[in-house]
Amino acid sequence: MSEIIRLEHIWKRFTGVTALSDVSVSFSSGEVHALVGENGAGKSTLIKVLLGAYQPTEGRIFYEGKETVIESPRKGSELGIEGVHQELMLVPYLSVSQNIFLNREIRKGKIFDVKEMNRRSQELLHDFSIDIDVTKPVKQYSASIWKMIDIARVINQNPKVIIFDEPTAILSEREVDSLFSSIRRLKEKGIAIIYISHRLNEIGEIADKVTVLRDGHHIGTLPASELCNDDIVKMMVGRDVSQYYSRSRVERGEELIRLDSLELKKGQHDISLSVHKGEIVGLAGLVGAGRTEVAEAILGINPILKGSITYKGKPFHPASPSQSIKKGIYLVPENRKYQGLILRFTVANNIALSVFSRWAKFFYKGKKEATVAENAIRKLSIKTPSSKQLVNNLSGGNQQKVVIAKALETSAEFLIFDEPSVGVDVGAKEEIHNHMDSFVVAGGGILMISSDLPEVVGMCDRVYVMYEGRIVKELKGDEVTDNNIAEYMLGSKVAEAGI
Repeated sequence: MSEIIRLEHIWKRFTGVTALSDVSVSFSSGEVHALVGENGAGKSTLIKVLLGAYQPTEGRIFYEGKETVIESPRKGSELGIEGVHQELMLVPYLSVSQNIFLNREIRKGKIFDVKEMNRRSQELLHDFSIDIDVTKPVKQYSASIWKMIDIARVINQNPKVIIFDEPTAILSEREVDSLFSSIRRLKEKGIAIIYISHRLNEIGEIADKVTVLRDGHHIGTLPASELCNDDIVKMMVGRDVSQYYSRSRVERGEELIRLDSLELKKGQHDISLSVHKGEIVGLAGLVGAGRTEVAEAILGINPILKGSITYKGKPFHPASPSQSIKKGIYLVPENRKYQGLILRFTVANNIALSVFSRWAKFFYKGKKEATVAENAIRKLSIKTPSSKQLVNNLSGGNQQKVVIAKALETSAEFLIFDEPSVGVDVGAKEEIHNHMDSFVVAGGGILMISSDLPEVVGMCDRVYVMYEGRIVKELKGDEVTDNNIAEYMLGSKVAEAGI
């Protein structure tokens, strides 16, 4: 393995913030190098420097042994440095193959060779065990398929370096296995892989080396074989995180919401569940099982064809999100950047959005907005220079806290958390879980959708498991185990029981 990129004494300063402090690290061809750290540790800033999106304030970059200035993403791409970003980087109305070959179209004379691009696109996706119609617009496919298409798009560019930023956050276990197989093949071809993930088990499985950042500083680089998860966590947070999932067990209160035999427009059916005050109830299932569609039905987004919902003892017919919010129901969505935030607004603007109409019917009240935001920033420990910071400039974990702050400001009694810790480091995850726990201790109820089985087991009082659009099992007490949930999610116990 030979060194392909070396960063020497890299600093990156923004107004009022030092994002990187004297970072020196190198990456080699044919190696998977994990980059880990809490949200706000400097990982995103470092990869933006590598991709050419940011210029370092100080320091030098060497590429293939020569000092290089990567002045733009185009220059980075020309060098062979590509990124699979956490955000989905596709054009929804273009076809799968058009996205994969965007700006790199194959020509036959003066026209595009559509047939060849379709054929190659199918080959690339076949490596991930994805069999879809590549001539259809990508908007027709799920978020997990989008991610695999985006990865295929990057691989199609024949890069020398690929940066994977939280690539598995929305993938099923089967899709993760396919991705890891592809990464190993890329490694064998001599491609340098920089891998960013908050799922520490993945680091041990796929990485050769691990670099840890904390508060913009390079804490250390070690072979992955010499580190266990606890070692990485200690390096990341500078302290022991002895308990990822801390719950205060309280007596279950009155029933908040009940779904009886719902059939939904998006194909889900046999949906029956309940959530009481004082409990966190899990909704588990593979990507595509229909979990988010159930949440959308409660919010009035996904129409209900049959069945009924009872909220606080009275029939409830959700017609719109605003109606549900007025009733005391609020959703912390899976995709915070597209569904939970307005990225060009400030932290204060975003936090106040959910309650703005309550105290600003005729005039904008800047002082009120600032007060609400400052209280939320303190309460949730949101790391931001001020409430006037654009939310787009915050780390993923702090963006998630802003979304949660919006939810808590509504004074809702029933919250739905859809993948609450996706793209969130262990420290921020612990804080989010503590806020969820405090919410139910105070008498609220939570329905939590999560693909992270340890999170489901650690946080939930009861768990409903979905399989192919149906709720097939409710697990309670000692039944709530990783193995039980996984077997129902994958359908093996469903088949045995003849459900």
